[in-house]
Amino acid sequence: MSDDPDKVWPTGLTLKEAEEVHSYLIDGTRVFGAIALLAHVLVAVSTPWLG
Repeated sequence: MSDDPDKVWPTGLTLKEAEEVHSYLIDGTRVFGAIALLAHVLVAVSTPWLG
């Protein structure tokens, strides 16, 4: 393994690449959370015996 100071351990990505991957992960988590929230609201509305 090279001792490149621009690489982030242990992935081997540069800091810019790591931040880009992280932003995609955060965006994906937000989309998943929004879909899950919508699904939970729809289930709560469609099942009156739970309320």
